[in-house]
Amino acid sequence: MRTLPLSAVLLGAAALAAPALAAPVVTPGEWTSTMTMDSMTMPGLPPGALDAMKGKPITTSYCLTPEEAEADPKKILAADKSCKVDRFNMAGGKIDSAMTCQTPQGPATITMSGTYTADSYAMNSTMKAGPMTMASRVSARRLGPCK
Repeated sequence: MRTLPLSAVLLGAAALAAPALAAPVVTPGEWTSTMTMDSMTMPGLPPGALDAMKGKPITTSYCLTPEEAEADPKKILAADKSCKVDRFNMAGGKIDSAMTCQTPQGPATITMSGTYTADSYAMNSTMKAGPMTMASRVSARRLGPCK
């Protein structure tokens, strides 16, 4: 059985986290986001590869435009036609969502939960696709206006 490439898993988790929080209550501007993989199982992964990645933060910066900040986060998640949003709640500074995506390896389930303010967020996510599982966390904060 094939598994998702590690780069696709990490990019997918990071990409889902940022747009999921691009709600009207989030302030446009320059943001920095740090994603840390807490655990992962992937059959066939070379020995030591997981240890080389686990707990190593990946930090990115991005400019959130006013249009992106006003976008409906549920619609952003639902834009990928291979995915179905199973649950989405974002209110009162809390976010809780679950979605199922169809991949060449079969269905992948992704859950996210966390907190947000206008200038920061913190979220935990889990992903399961066949025998592969991953748990990660992301935190982000607004730095100021876009450069």
